[in-house]
Amino acid sequence: MASRARAGLWIAAFLSMAVASPSWAEAPLLWAGLPPGPHAVGFRVLSTLDPSRRIATGLRPVQVSVWYPAASADGAGLRYRDYVLVAAEETTLAPPVDPDAAVAQYSAFLTRMGLPPEAVTPWLDASLAARRDAPAAAGHFPIVLIAQGNGGAAPDQAVLGEMLASHGFVVATTPSPIRLGFPMESDADVLPMARDQARDLQVALDALRTLPNADARRIGLVGYSFGSRAALLSAPLPGVRALVSLDGGIGAATAKGWLPRAALDRRAVRVPILHVYEDVEEFMTPDFALLDSLAGAPQLRVKVAGMHHTDLITYGFAAASLPALGANPDLAARLGAVSRYALWFLRAHVAGDDDAARKIAGTPEEMGFPAGLLEVRRIR
Repeated sequence: MASRARAGLWIAAFLSMAVASPSWAEAPLLWAGLPPGPHAVGFRVLSTLDPSRRIATGLRPVQVSVWYPAASADGAGLRYRDYVLVAAEETTLAPPVDPDAAVAQYSAFLTRMGLPPEAVTPWLDASLAARRDAPAAAGHFPIVLIAQGNGGAAPDQAVLGEMLASHGFVVATTPSPIRLGFPMESDADVLPMARDQARDLQVALDALRTLPNADARRIGLVGYSFGSRAALLSAPLPGVRALVSLDGGIGAATAKGWLPRAALDRRAVRVPILHVYEDVEEFMTPDFALLDSLAGAPQLRVKVAGMHHTDLITYGFAAASLPALGANPDLAARLGAVSRYALWFLRAHVAGDDDAARKIAGTPEEMGFPAGLLEVRRIR
């Protein structure tokens, strides 16, 4: 009970720091207490075919899901099931013929993964912030590209995408290559898959260049799990100013030798890196040899006590917020800490926000986090 009270007080303090928004009163429940920014959120899908690659059925489809600052929050917001239907379009780039069947298939997947059947419908029906194809807000906003973990798609990073968009970023993600049939049978497949995913991010960036409010001179990269490998390969791209690794493979012992020196000029990686990690799960045992080899990249390494790998996808936000899944306030506090560091890191290095830079320069206690929640190391 005491930890619940402390977490509740911390979340309340966190929310009190959020910028008041004239267009929407509060963040959705599924955000688990994350602070809404001053912008309403729009969502659209930019579908394209990559003529440089093929899959069994023809040219490689690249579905680019985009969250962006919107002019208003008028109309109904998306529900989680709407993002599930977006993911069902990724191979054909067309709406599913039977939407109900697509949702039922996803529901069956959730129960196979151990989700209580009585929790599936509340999660699918949970409201989120974005309005589909809402008019874009005026202005030019920095870009954030999110690289998914293995098997991930738009639903898995919908909360993060919406939150960042509300704070003034144009955010895009593409599905994990595994979802298009890319094999992952051994460590030898890691580098080719990371390169394929990095190419998807480049396609997404090219699509964003067509949007009048996206500023391709200022780009941030976020990689969750395997996606951090694709993000690292993308770090030398022109305009990239920061990389955020969310329990990413670039800081783990798994497939440690995936990136030979000939495959990436370490000297070309000079952007600041935030690596958030845990040591709860054996398959994500920390190993910083690759990060240490990036001598030109200033780094912030943040260990979060008690965090699990899957906490950092929408499942974690659902478990932290929805009564049907337990509404865990301690998990909400961990997610708040990770999201707060990621937001301020991107605002400091990509958007050039001096106030955010001062915040991440402080200690976790100065930032208002409970003692013992975070361990922070600054490298170079």
